[in-house]
Amino acid sequence: MYKERRQFIRYPVKSRCWCESKSVTMYVEIYNIGQGGAFIKTYSPLSVGEMVKVRWRSMISGEEYILQSEVIWRREYSSNRSLPPGMGLKFAKIFEELEKEIVIPQQ
Repeated sequence: MYKERRQFIRYPVKSRCWCESKSVTMYVEIYNIGQGGAFIKTYSPLSVGEMVKVRWRSMISGEEYILQSEVIWRREYSSNRSLPPGMGLKFAKIFEELEKEIVIPQQ
């Protein structure tokens, strides 16, 4: 059974961002995001331990966030369609202000 290790809740989003490392810049999809990290959907995940800068603009406020991050895991392929290829990122600092940008108020 899978044990959740994340410290913060992740919220599903369908948003694009720029992800830049020393060797490559990619325009990719953020699949989920939280105060402490994100999952980036890509067919070309970077190496574990690689440092990346994510530039993401909120669709709610229009504010741009620059999120210094580290690749902590990657998935190149899975036959399970609910597990897309990509990489898990851990932000270098906690972004509490992201909560208001990604949580949809309950109606």
